[in-house]
Amino acid sequence: MMTWRAAWKKSEPTQVNPERHMRWFLSYNSQDLQLVQALEGALKQKDAEAEIFFAPKTLRAGGYWLPALAEGIERSTVFILLVGEHKLGPWQVIEYYAALDKRVKAADFPVILVLLSDQAAPGLPFLRQLHWIITADVTSEQTLAQLMDASAGDGGLPGELWRYTAPYRGLVAMTEADSDFFFGRSRKTVEVIRAFEQTPDQLVILLGNSGVGKSSLAQAGILASLTRQAWPEDAAEPHPWPAIFSDARRWCTLKLRPGTEPLKALVQAFLETWQFEATDPDRIKRQAEWVALLRDGRAAIQDLLEATERRYAEQQQPKPSGFLLYIDQGEELYVRAEEQERLRFSHIIARGLEDPRLRAFMSMRSDFLGALQNDEALFGVHRKIDVPPLREAELHTVISQPAQILSARFENDRLAVDIARCAAADATKDAGALPLLSYLLDDMWQQMIGRGDGVLRLPGRAIDIGRVLVERADAFLARDTKSEDRLRRIFTLKLATVREDGEPTRRRAMRGEFTDEEWRLVSELADHPYRLLVTAIPEGSQAAPTAPGSQICMMSGPDQAYVEVAHEAIFRGWSKLRGWIAAEREFLAWRSGLEAARRTWQNAEESSRADALLMGLSLAQARSWFEQRTDDIPKPDREFIRLSVERERSAKARLNRDRSLVATLFLGIIALAGILTYGGFLNPSYLGMRAHTFSDLLSPAILSTERERALGPQEKFQECSICLRMVVVPAGEGSIGSSHEDEQPLHGVRIAHPFAVSEHEVTFDEWEACVALGSCPEVSDSGRGRGTRPVINVSWIDAKGYVGWLAKHTGKRYRLLSEAEWEYAARAGSEKAFPWGESLGSGNANCDGCGSKWDNDTTAPVESFPANKFGLYDMIGNVWEWVEDCYHDSYEEAPVDGSPVSNGDCSRRIARGGSWGASPDYVRSAARNPHTGEYRSSSLGLRVARTLGP
Repeated sequence: MMTWRAAWKKSEPTQVNPERHMRWFLSYNSQDLQLVQALEGALKQKDAEAEIFFAPKTLRAGGYWLPALAEGIERSTVFILLVGEHKLGPWQVIEYYAALDKRVKAADFPVILVLLSDQAAPGLPFLRQLHWIITADVTSEQTLAQLMDASAGDGGLPGELWRYTAPYRGLVAMTEADSDFFFGRSRKTVEVIRAFEQTPDQLVILLGNSGVGKSSLAQAGILASLTRQAWPEDAAEPHPWPAIFSDARRWCTLKLRPGTEPLKALVQAFLETWQFEATDPDRIKRQAEWVALLRDGRAAIQDLLEATERRYAEQQQPKPSGFLLYIDQGEELYVRAEEQERLRFSHIIARGLEDPRLRAFMSMRSDFLGALQNDEALFGVHRKIDVPPLREAELHTVISQPAQILSARFENDRLAVDIARCAAADATKDAGALPLLSYLLDDMWQQMIGRGDGVLRLPGRAIDIGRVLVERADAFLARDTKSEDRLRRIFTLKLATVREDGEPTRRRAMRGEFTDEEWRLVSELADHPYRLLVTAIPEGSQAAPTAPGSQICMMSGPDQAYVEVAHEAIFRGWSKLRGWIAAEREFLAWRSGLEAARRTWQNAEESSRADALLMGLSLAQARSWFEQRTDDIPKPDREFIRLSVERERSAKARLNRDRSLVATLFLGIIALAGILTYGGFLNPSYLGMRAHTFSDLLSPAILSTERERALGPQEKFQECSICLRMVVVPAGEGSIGSSHEDEQPLHGVRIAHPFAVSEHEVTFDEWEACVALGSCPEVSDSGRGRGTRPVINVSWIDAKGYVGWLAKHTGKRYRLLSEAEWEYAARAGSEKAFPWGESLGSGNANCDGCGSKWDNDTTAPVESFPANKFGLYDMIGNVWEWVEDCYHDSYEEAPVDGSPVSNGDCSRRIARGGSWGASPDYVRSAARNPHTGEYRSSSLGLRVARTLGP
């Protein structure tokens, strides 16, 4: 069968005037076939000698771009991009970039946009530098004359480009197609591309508050520049485009959002380039196979790169000159993905960057910097680039330049300046101001189109922001009806307060006020397409940049992050929210007053702070609300109430002591009088009263040295009424570790002396005894229940505080287990993967796949499963348990006597045992999980040890 290339060569006339011989390449959407055929016929009538090529309609849309088409463009003398009623086709984008490549080498090569007059201009960069022909009839004499002029280098842009495109995108992120209208981030674009050049083996992290335009920077800035193979026009970069990126347009660019299944998203990004048909079952099969290979560690990202190169070769395409991976909304890794899959994804990306073919970058909200720091794999290879809010001068460019290049104008010379100044001023006190600026600009543009005058005017009334936000809120609830109760709590009890006049206003809530599940919902509502909330870290609180690959802990974390509604108009416009607030008005009004009182107390001088605590009726009201609504009162305010109650109790105690002293003195006087009068003591029963005494909460039953020495294996004891029940673990030898990556080498350990371990994980009841005595912080149950369920959201520092409290009040050596002691106690003499055998089985523990009713949902009450052979419950699953050791990535030179490691990375500590949400691989006896000492999670708790003997 004759190829197109051969056919064109065969039909080439032998004697042609080179000045008149035209080779037209028509780029069109396959659905506009009749339109392009009409144009072809008209051109043939005008120039019978012209050669005209357009892609055969039988080519599969979205398939690989055949090399013959590239050769056709290279041989053509004119390129026409035809945009009809079916908009831009997928092939046209590739053909357009090939035409631009030729235009770079031959500046006089005509690239002409032919646009039907009732259609919007396509989203492609550099369109404003091309010839435009806007017509209702592509075969008209006027159109053909314009084409001939344009092909000869005459012609240009129409005078009113603003009629055919809209440059402001509202809340939607800009893409590569919008790069003509993307301004204000030139320096950041250059900074990131330089980072790709200087540190190709690092993951560039674009870190900024929600709504600052990270995704737009990534796509309309960075990816667009790499596709153009040129710096942004306004960058004023003195250095030439890096030679290493001279072929960047031939890179294979992969985009993904992690979602709930980041490994699947990664594979999907590669499969998109393999060009399977959408309904091809082989696509689904290969996707599942690759995900399984990656999850199990049998494949790496390098294997995907090589598979992609082979697929290109199968399609007769030159292999990509490189690969670029963009991970959008990287925070989804930490709020949506299951922990073990997230850990595997991070490891794959970090190791993949060792391949020189791959570069990668990720955009992420700044309130997740703490989560990134805890992500050992990604933090170890990251290079952070802060993306701050746009400043006034940058905002002015963002506002004015798109209008200028599209031949529109503002109604007066000051309007763009004033809008930029107001937006910049609002941004200093309101993190949601910048995204909402796009609402205003887009509204002004649409009104201009409606008037048809090309003049941007400030609306007589402000844009109805409330209506826009209400529509988005209703759309979210329509899509996710199950979230309504959580949405009500977030908007009403976290993000609203009530003024003295009874009207609601927004409240800034800190990250620590939310459960993990609530924060996942907050993150979704802060992102496109909803943008109902704004999450941020206050400027100046982010850490200073660290050296590439540095493991220095940065002082920024979830406690600094805050969230607030994007605009107060939502309180006025959303009737559902007004109803929710009306039902809570009394509580919200009281809470608003409590917050004001607490701030007054905090700001008071040290000498007078006690007098600023709650007293009398205010304290009585606070105690009443505290009993009814504890979980709806922020932690600082609960602490304020607790201190106020303690002050009142102390005052009453002093009064009782004074009264007791007076009574004792009085009785002494009477007794003395009795001696003097009757010659003897009064019968104590005669007194009829005794001084009041307080019960000893600890009710100590401390073991004596002799009793301690007499303890036998698995014997139990409890040294106070609020202490834990302890089990004696015998001395002995055991195996520690496995063949897994950070669990090697497998080695023996000898425990020379018995020690005691708490029979089960520390429960909420046991933790709250410490809280009640003021020695431990209150922690959230994340909606998973309290009582006899294990305490959660406990950091390593909290755990150390708890064992220190036990040691102080008993005088005995209560402590955390070492990592070796924990695994020795968990295995209880077993050499298998699990204490009960080599397989997970069913009903042995609580995890994701353990076969219990609590699996991957919540914690189970302690002692819900059989104890191991040492008599210890829940060593596997339920919650991760902190141990003493500093983190070390292998067991090389690990102590063999059971003592903890103290010379590793002590900014991170280790948790053992897996949790209710952990996959089976992470509830093995040998599995390890490092975190920073401040890290808290709804899957993290603790277990206690006690040293026995000398």
